[in-house]
Amino acid sequence: MRCSKCGSDNREGANFCNACGTALGNKCAACGALNQPGAKFCDECGAALTGGVTSKAEGVSPVAVPSAGERRHLTVLFCDLVGSTEIAAQLDPEDWREVVAGYHRTAAEAITRFGGHVAKYLGDGVMAYFGWPEAHDNDGERAGLAILDGISKLNEHPDSLPLKGGGPGWGSRPKLTARVGIDSGAVVVGTGADKDADVFGETPNIAARLQATATPSTVLITAATHRLISGLFVVEALGPRALKGITTLLEVFQVVRPTGVRGRLGAARGLTPFVGREEELALLLSRWQRAREGEGQLALVVGEAGIGKLRLVAEFHDRIRDAPHIWMESAGEQFFENSPFHALSEMLSQWLQPQGATDSEEQLERLERALASAGLKLDEAMPLIAELLQLPVGERYPALTMTPEQKRRRLYAVLMGWVFGAARLHRW
Repeated sequence: MRCSKCGSDNREGANFCNACGTALGNKCAACGALNQPGAKFCDECGAALTGGVTSKAEGVSPVAVPSAGERRHLTVLFCDLVGSTEIAAQLDPEDWREVVAGYHRTAAEAITRFGGHVAKYLGDGVMAYFGWPEAHDNDGERAGLAILDGISKLNEHPDSLPLKGGGPGWGSRPKLTARVGIDSGAVVVGTGADKDADVFGETPNIAARLQATATPSTVLITAATHRLISGLFVVEALGPRALKGITTLLEVFQVVRPTGVRGRLGAARGLTPFVGREEELALLLSRWQRAREGEGQLALVVGEAGIGKLRLVAEFHDRIRDAPHIWMESAGEQFFENSPFHALSEMLSQWLQPQGATDSEEQLERLERALASAGLKLDEAMPLIAELLQLPVGERYPALTMTPEQKRRRLYAVLMGWVFGAARLHRW
């Protein structure tokens, strides 16, 4: 075979020229057959050829073959900083880069913590997918939790960044606020080796457009996402809204906070009649009555998946709804498997938030009142419980000087004292 570059003769079947190293022919990426130089289609399988000549000697890479598309249902989250132009004007470029990098880290940590995939950083914007590369059965819920968690932590740890010129605010980091848009729907994902594959469909565009209409420090979702998280988050209906480039009006909702309800069964409405578990329900109700009479009780509900454990507990909760009690729920979750005491800290966080105690200062004040009413000494209990809940106490209380084992034992004692103290306050 003659080399098209140097004209040297080579043996039949050779892939590269023995004189200059140029590829002999045009190799088909689909079937591997070698075609004559300049051929546009493979004479073995008919696939289109790239038309390029690859030379190992020259180190030229072959042209990539377009990847196949995979249809997926995604929840797409788009987050952007508010007033970034004004903030950048106040900071030295290196300081501004550090601010944006910290914001990106915070957003990425929250997104990946709940099983999402950071798809792109677009300046000070972040786009994330829930449902690709790995899909979960609660991706809509994960997306909402991720961004609420990220926004709550965005300004919790201020860094000292000087402002240009030494004007007002010198030495303090600018307060950052973000706005978020979330949409869910069918898309086509390019399934190449590159994880930054493109997504085709309206969903990413709607999420970005929705974010642009949000007011600072708010999370907006479409009706498609709302159907996925209905009952799991407190939302405010904002009505139909026109988005740039979208031909139809979209129903928009603002996410306020999680409701504290765990699982779709707890949030569901219009369940079918409860049948077939009357004996188990009667047992739970009898244990409840004995607990009200002062006898501590513990009930363990076990069974195979799908047998109706959650429905039984939901029915029991409904039967005692009118009786005074404190109901707290939590569970082990895969994406918190490495977080010690997560189930416990989540229950306490749910208990601290019902009356609007959403920021750290309000939660600390509510926590102080709760511990004091349970008869605990604040100097001993507050540092332990606040650390468990990741609430900064500043200089209000002395720093803990115990060993990890001493701290763990003391935490157990404080938690038990809190439970018993709260129970005494709710005796019937």
